[in-house]
Amino acid sequence: MKQLLPNIGILMPGDMGHGCGKALLDNGFNVFTCLSNRSERTKSLAKKSGIEDTDNLENLLNEVDIILSILPPEFAISQARIVNEASIKNNMNKVITYVDCNAVSPKTSVKIGDTLSQKNFNFVDGGIIGLNPLIENGKTRLYLSGQHAEKLKVVDGKGLVVKIIGNEIGKASAMKMVYASATKGTFALHAAVITASRKLNLFNEYIDELKYSKPNILEAMENMVPKIPLDADRWGGEMLEIANTYDEIDLTPKFHLGAADVMDLANKTPIANETRENFDKSRSLLEAVDMLVEASKNKT
Repeated sequence: MKQLLPNIGILMPGDMGHGCGKALLDNGFNVFTCLSNRSERTKSLAKKSGIEDTDNLENLLNEVDIILSILPPEFAISQARIVNEASIKNNMNKVITYVDCNAVSPKTSVKIGDTLSQKNFNFVDGGIIGLNPLIENGKTRLYLSGQHAEKLKVVDGKGLVVKIIGNEIGKASAMKMVYASATKGTFALHAAVITASRKLNLFNEYIDELKYSKPNILEAMENMVPKIPLDADRWGGEMLEIANTYDEIDLTPKFHLGAADVMDLANKTPIANETRENFDKSRSLLEAVDMLVEASKNKT
């Protein structure tokens, strides 16, 4: 007998969310979102992906069995609060599995769970690791924890790879924090170092030394530094959540507070006004670094 697939809501279908939604659609799920008050770009990504807009949250709650919250981390708690309020306004008489997939600290994840009514929502802690599923070809990992995580097994191998790592709320978020502290933290370090070399009139000499001794680092810089501003707005919040995570376990938060500053700097460059759709792929590392240098002159 063919398994009846649950309807899934994506809040919101931005860079990662629309890719998850499209991957799930391609694997037979009905996928919905609510585009009220969203940007034109988000609306365009949702439409391009085939994700159905329900116009308001009340309608979305009527349609879905599972919600994947995929947002910049600073909006994770408020989004849960808005969804909970909509469920009360709607006199919702069913239980929805709410998966917070955002890059937040374990303590923030617990707060998100506490925001949702246990009567109307089964809360699952989540963390997405990897690129957009449309780029990863279904290999993007969705780490999950919590007593209701098993309910997400239905999406395993259907656009996402589900990895359940325990019943404790916060454990999946911790996995995301540890992983991103190394990856995106390194991106920020590379941006800071190469910008410092330029400001110290050592750019060419530093590049030559990297070519000789650390070509892998130079390759990483050339690949990522010009792209950082595209995501710097949301990655800055992620660095702050990582800093909080380290602080909560008595390790220094200063590495990632500094990384948040670098993301803030990158967000002040002209590149930050571009999107993945119109990003200038021909821009050199030096051109991107000069924009970071210029932004640093105006740092307040």
